[in-house]
Amino acid sequence: MLRTAAIAAAGAAVAACLYALTRRPRLAFDLPGTMSAIVARDAACTVATVPTPQPAAGEVLIQVRATAINRLDVMQRRGKSPVPKGVTEVLGLEAAGIVVATSSAAFEVGDEVLALVPGGSYAEYVAVDATTVMRKPRSMSWAEAASVPEAWLTASLNLRLANVSPGETVLIHAAASGVGVASVQLARAAGARVLVTVGSAAKLELAQSLGASGGALRHDGPWLEAVRAAAPGGKVDAVLDCVAGAYAEQNVEALGVDGRWVLYSLFSGPEMPEGLAKGFLATLMKKRVQLLATTLRTRSRPFKKELVDAFAAQVLPHIGSRFHHVIDKEFDGLASAQAAHDYLESNANAGKVVLKVSQL
Repeated sequence: MLRTAAIAAAGAAVAACLYALTRRPRLAFDLPGTMSAIVARDAACTVATVPTPQPAAGEVLIQVRATAINRLDVMQRRGKSPVPKGVTEVLGLEAAGIVVATSSAAFEVGDEVLALVPGGSYAEYVAVDATTVMRKPRSMSWAEAASVPEAWLTASLNLRLANVSPGETVLIHAAASGVGVASVQLARAAGARVLVTVGSAAKLELAQSLGASGGALRHDGPWLEAVRAAAPGGKVDAVLDCVAGAYAEQNVEALGVDGRWVLYSLFSGPEMPEGLAKGFLATLMKKRVQLLATTLRTRSRPFKKELVDAFAAQVLPHIGSRFHHVIDKEFDGLASAQAAHDYLESNANAGKVVLKVSQL
């Protein structure tokens, strides 16, 4: 009886130890209590000292080597996009680095990873749900890995929503942006014909080098006739739109019957031209156009997990071979965050803008 009790007690002790190990983050080293990070103050990127995040259950802590600049970061900094409830005020939506603490069985300390994050990547460390973390391909640089998640996952989601079929024609706005560069290639991989709008002849040349058949320069004025001339039958089957209001009327005219209009940002604002607004819904009904508004940042954990898993299996291994990732410019150090934002806002970039955080 005593022996049985002793065995039971020993088993309970082992179980308690295992439980503690699974609940307590595994650490690479003693983490600092505070870290440097970028927050928005008076509409500017400001270096601040903030508490180092601790990984909760199912999370990993990444020592950030690099992050990338996104339009949503700019909107957050300017006070035009509120931080979702429960998300850190530290800027940044994607990162690449080394796992230094983990409360997830999916990753080990020392793993090199890239991640989609809801916020917090303009920092020395970021804690992130392991379901949106991917292993970094050996062939990728830190800058490349850091600037892949937001653009390529957004493009993947948009193409999925557009339900593009082989032989269809897709119109992609801002095709030289990070999302645009990814979208052109993924649409071509789906067998679609791609037309684009861009801001310069050099950007149009880039889009065509990635598979676009043609397009229009926005600085030349309305692009509708150029797209009609290039599209079979004068109509497109889907539009991937981050511009919104200023392009709404032309989008409606360019789309054919049963067209899909994927709206994923509001660069020019949400207001439509007055003439279009009055008959907008009737026009959609007449053409049976589907208006599909979407965001990625506020999607649910299961949704993001499925999207990330599919991307990691089907697309990520081919970036650098079948697919080309474009980086326009790299900035060094957190103190350069505002300069990186200014550059993105100038619309000079063709591809991603990267912020290198740590060289360690």
